[in-house]
Amino acid sequence: MLQNRQLVGLLAGTVIVVGVAATTAVGQPTVATMVAFTEGPTVDRDGNVYFTDIINQRIMKLGAGGVLSTYREQSNAANGLLIDPQGRLIACEGATFERPGVRVTGTPRVTRTDLKTGAVEVLADRYDGKPLIGPNDVTIDGQGRLYFTELNGAAVYRIDGPGKVARILAAPDVRSPNGIQVSPDDRTLYLIESNQS
Repeated sequence: MLQNRQLVGLLAGTVIVVGVAATTAVGQPTVATMVAFTEGPTVDRDGNVYFTDIINQRIMKLGAGGVLSTYREQSNAANGLLIDPQGRLIACEGATFERPGVRVTGTPRVTRTDLKTGAVEVLADRYDGKPLIGPNDVTIDGQGRLYFTELNGAAVYRIDGPGKVARILAAPDVRSPNGIQVSPDDRTLYLIESNQS
C-alpha cells in the first residue's frame, strides 16, 4: 500500500485520477473509490490525508490506517486545502471549474472546518464589499496569517484575522495566480502562475 506521504505527492501532481487503490488482505489491489480531478492534498498530525475531488464535489480522507472515506459531501467546489496549526481544515471553495462536458461551481469563499465537530466557519467571502471570484489555493505563515490565490480573479489575498482581508497582489502584477507557499522564515512568498490561454 502507498504510504500517505507518497499519496500526497501523487495527488498533487495528478490531473485526473480514475480510481484510488487500496490493498486487500491477500495483497491484491482493488479500486476503493472513483475520483476525478484531485487537488489540495494536506496531512493532519495523525497522518490522515485530506484532498478534494472537484468534479464529484467532495473532500476525501485517507486515514492513517489506509481507509479511504468521504469527509465532506457537497464541498462547494472545494479546491486547495490546508491543515492549520490548531488542526483545523482550511478550504478554498467556489471557483468555477470547467472541462469539456463538466462545469462545477459554488459560492466563492475560504472556510475553516473543525475536524472534530464538522462546524464550518467562513473566513472570507468578499473583499472591499465585493464577492470573491473563486479562491483556489491557500497557505499559512508563522504568524497564522492565511494567503490565498484567485486564479480567475487575478489576485492574491491575505487574511490577517477575523474580518481582516487584504489584497496583496493584483493584475497587472499577477495574471493567473495558482499555487502559493510561504518560506519557513516567512520572508518569501512563492507564487505559481498558471499558463492560461
